[in-house]
Amino acid sequence: MTPSKRKCPLCEARKAKRFCPAKQAHICPVCCGQKREVEIDCPADCVYLHSGREYERSRRARLGEREPLTARLWDRSFQARHMELLTGLWATIHESRSRSPDLVDGDVREVLERLARTYRTLEGGIYYDHVPDTLTQKALYGSLKSLLDKRRKPEDLSASTPKTGDVLDCLQMTLEMANLSDKSRPRSREFLDRLSTMVSQSAKEQSPLEDSPKIVLP
Repeated sequence: MTPSKRKCPLCEARKAKRFCPAKQAHICPVCCGQKREVEIDCPADCVYLHSGREYERSRRARLGEREPLTARLWDRSFQARHMELLTGLWATIHESRSRSPDLVDGDVREVLERLARTYRTLEGGIYYDHVPDTLTQKALYGSLKSLLDKRRKPEDLSASTPKTGDVLDCLQMTLEMANLSDKSRPRSREFLDRLSTMVSQSAKEQSPLEDSPKIVLP
């Protein structure tokens, strides 16, 4: 039986016209659109996933649905001053994804918010770790916290150390980057996929300062 004559295995009603690499089966376009990154754990190279993301970005732009951004954090001068710390955060998130395949954008947002709470508490003179609850989030939190602790207390005493306010700014910018991606789909990895592209380009010795905004902004 050809795919066009099969019934979709998810709804068992409509014709199965699209091959779903996650399900290894043909499904209908409606289920593909409604269930992607909700019930279906879509791989990053799925062509329908990419076209769906492009459509959603265009729709949000038409409706004026854009997350608020902190203007000074998106200024090139801020990025230039803090690019080493920013790229360290991004690379650590990217590496954590390779160790935790179930990591999704929502986990990253939660961890960044928890870390920001930890450093805001520290800025007030009190140390309290706002560690998240799930194992996946704890692993990412620990990796980022370790990076930040090393940057703030480097072995090389002559190295410059970021202030608490600088750390908070870099965490906030990374969170705003994550918030630009679709938050309505619980299994979304749109931000993580964008971050992977940025880290890969940086590894090829391309300038992250030149390339990052083009990749980050929808």
